[in-house]
Amino acid sequence: MRIALASGLHIGGSTPRKAELLLLRAYLLGDLGDTEDRRVAQSIQHFLIAGGLHADEVAEISGRCGLSGPKRRRGGFGSLAATELTVAVEEADLFLAPLGVKGMTLHIQSGEGDCGVSTFLPQEPIPRAIFPRCTRSGNLELRRNPSDHCIAGLQVVGHSGQPLALASRNAPKGAPVSHMDMLLQSWQSQYLAPLWPELLMKADAVPERQDDPFGIKLRPEAQKVLLFSGNSPGARWELAPGLDSAEPLGQKDVLAVCIPKFQEEPTILLVDSEDLSVQQLR
Repeated sequence: MRIALASGLHIGGSTPRKAELLLLRAYLLGDLGDTEDRRVAQSIQHFLIAGGLHADEVAEISGRCGLSGPKRRRGGFGSLAATELTVAVEEADLFLAPLGVKGMTLHIQSGEGDCGVSTFLPQEPIPRAIFPRCTRSGNLELRRNPSDHCIAGLQVVGHSGQPLALASRNAPKGAPVSHMDMLLQSWQSQYLAPLWPELLMKADAVPERQDDPFGIKLRPEAQKVLLFSGNSPGARWELAPGLDSAEPLGQKDVLAVCIPKFQEEPTILLVDSEDLSVQQLR
């Protein structure tokens, strides 16, 4: 069984990758490629979108229309009318619905630029109301950011990339600066947000460490761990070493994956849940 990983699709923007998105959907539906491609496509049972489903322009309009929480002011967006917001949101639902109808479970995690969510972390899931077709398929799972869940004995835990993006900009001299280095550091510290300043979290969301949404809580029922960060500068993956601990829970097979922005690098990653091997599709 394989899990497809993508982020930063940016559907509804002024410069969408419509051709690449249609090719991606055709591949996942098994309508593209040779016999081997179709065999691989049939093995994909889950599709995880790690933030950035909607374009930033869509989120800017949703904020003005009161569909999301407080937004930081940002510039340089295209001028989309409020009616175009409806079209853009519907476009995302229409794009994903055939995959759900096929039987593929859609895991959509909120992230920077997504409609209906605040820019502050942790982010609540994107509202289900804007996915009527995907909801009717019965195969839609809306995830908060960061998220932690299990898929067929595999613990899938990660975020949409904001913590690592900010940490890389504010890292002290000599500290790990690549997204993969910081993701591996997150695994060893069991904390998803290295150098994450509390001032950028909601005031009522600064909890005690044991209830911290960025803390990694290992699941006893999971034999392997998929640790991910979305919207990364490029695609990278690496098997992480065991924790610096003698506890049995720390001695698991762990795959760390940096998922690139599809808008900048049109590619998806396929993870085999059995052996944690990764295949990159461009």
